[in-house]
Amino acid sequence: MFVSKKEIILNINKIIFSSLDIRDVYQTMSKEFLKVIDFDRLSVTLITENNDLYETFVLSKDYEHTQLKEGVLYPMEGSLMKRVVQFREPVIVQDTSKGRFLTDIILFGENIHSRLGFPLEYKGRIIGSVNFGSKRKEYYSKKHIDFLSKIAPQLAMAIENTRLFNKIKEAEEKYRTVIETSPDIIFECTKDGKFLLMSPSVENVTGYSLHQFYDNQGYGLSLCHREDQEQVQSEILQVLQGTNKSLLNLEFRVTHKEGYTVWLSLEVLPIIKENTIVGIEGFCRDITERKRLDELKDNLIRDVTHELKTPVAKIEMAIDMFQRSLLQENKHTSGRAYQINEILRNNIDRLKNVIKNILDISKLESGTEPLKLSDISLAELIELAINTMKDTADKKKNTIVYEVSPEIPFIKADRDKILHLLTHLIHNAIKFTEQGTVRISVKQLSHTVEITVEDTGKGLNKEICERIFDKFYKETPSAYGSGIGLAICKNIVQMHKGKIWAESEGKRKGSRFKVILPIHGEHLLVNT
Repeated sequence: MFVSKKEIILNINKIIFSSLDIRDVYQTMSKEFLKVIDFDRLSVTLITENNDLYETFVLSKDYEHTQLKEGVLYPMEGSLMKRVVQFREPVIVQDTSKGRFLTDIILFGENIHSRLGFPLEYKGRIIGSVNFGSKRKEYYSKKHIDFLSKIAPQLAMAIENTRLFNKIKEAEEKYRTVIETSPDIIFECTKDGKFLLMSPSVENVTGYSLHQFYDNQGYGLSLCHREDQEQVQSEILQVLQGTNKSLLNLEFRVTHKEGYTVWLSLEVLPIIKENTIVGIEGFCRDITERKRLDELKDNLIRDVTHELKTPVAKIEMAIDMFQRSLLQENKHTSGRAYQINEILRNNIDRLKNVIKNILDISKLESGTEPLKLSDISLAELIELAINTMKDTADKKKNTIVYEVSPEIPFIKADRDKILHLLTHLIHNAIKFTEQGTVRISVKQLSHTVEITVEDTGKGLNKEICERIFDKFYKETPSAYGSGIGLAICKNIVQMHKGKIWAESEGKRKGSRFKVILPIHGEHLLVNT
């Protein structure tokens, strides 16, 4: 039987590595084993990840019925498998009628009288065993173990490859399902604009067939609205060049095949191979409905504020008339009338300010008001903002200190919007400070400037620092103001591709508002 053992070993090894899935060649491998080892039952059993259970991975036999079936999990405790794993060596049962393992009695009932379990080891870990069963008692011996020792390493490697292959297949199937069913457009693209992957949803979103994108290089960009093409191309180029690590929530328009406009939100990551960016991958989400609702909201805000402006103007005119009549009264006129006039005047100013802020943030968020860039001096604008706020600070007995180095460079920005930003931050600091100090400072970083507006006022806790730039947020709902001012500041900074945040050590410990703005202002939405 063992005369052609070397040739059979070579044949078995060839069979084992002839397929990515060992189950595909299992029966062929079994026939080669039979030339060397007489068996009536052959199986491969594998341990699960938690080492408490094992399953029969594959099974061959010459009878139809067995209690031990493929794909079923069995407990390790009391099994031959546990002993193979525990001692990392083959186990032979010469007579299953006298066997000590739980499955011996089952196999004996199925006319298997002796058995051999040989460990399968992969990278120093026992992953399972290959098992032989014979109708003859005391059949298996050391010569069978010696033979299997030459096959087992290759068999263990092939089984692990099968597991990996199956995981890859499962992942591919899940990935394919996600791509085919996702309403978002999922894509992969080379640096020169050739699509390697495009999800079928692109047909629903754009109206163009899938093959149009695969067959035409740069086809996606050609569908962009002409006003958005340059920005989309520029932002993607920055990812491809490694200037930006990613692109998030870039909103732009494409023209549907039937002529109407579709709004998309784009997210992009670079595809990197051997430390080189070779393309991009990402997805586009159809946000047309959201944009429509935003437009309705903006229109509503504009309509409401426009309707408010007329009665407010009439009330203001009535207050002016009332004030003039008070001045014409004699000195014995009750002071109560003057108090009423002051209350009316303060509240009408407050209402006008709310209307202005709502209109301002509506225009900023809608993107209908591009930046008017020019070279501006921060020192000059800070001084102007301070002069505007000086009377307000004096009334609250606050001291304003500013530290701006003459070496701070001019920055490319929208002068009116930066002045609005600075004025509001200083006003905000004064509003929450009594008999204290408001300090404004500017310092240059590498390609940016950092503006700090610091006060010694009431301070903020951590939660408020995180929410303070939200629209309509006020720490105390009854507090003066609309809760829009800092949201406007945030929008102005974001339009300039900068950052803004608040810091505080806690209540009654003052606050710091920091703004970082780019010096040169590249890639900004501008109006020239």
